[in-house]
Amino acid sequence: MGNGTIKGGSPRTRVASYKVCWPEESGECLDPNTLAAFEAAIGDGVDVISISVGGEPKEFFSDALSVGAFHAVERGIVVVCSAGNVGPTPGTVSNVSPWIITVGASSINRDFTNFVVLGNKKKLKVTHIQYIQK
Repeated sequence: MGNGTIKGGSPRTRVASYKVCWPEESGECLDPNTLAAFEAAIGDGVDVISISVGGEPKEFFSDALSVGAFHAVERGIVVVCSAGNVGPTPGTVSNVSPWIITVGASSINRDFTNFVVLGNKKKLKVTHIQYIQK
């Protein structure tokens, strides 16, 4: 099971990170912060936005994540979002705007190790472990 080497990703990828949630101050991820992060990413010229923030499903026009994603997609940026952490019952998926790629989580019993090179050329070993829940 799982024999072999796993390869993938983009070796020359650069990652930009934007803080949206401030639980120590407001206890949540506020809409103005979400919109500001989208606008910053768009201004920085990113190619893909992957965001794992969500809540209760809302109408597209009143959901900051949906509005921010629309602005990004309008400029040719792919937006990938988490489906949420509430399920698995009907109606628990969030981030369902048709211009967003919505992805549900899963888990496996494998260990993935790779290296991340920071802007200052420092190299970090990163191990991501996921386990099957029983």
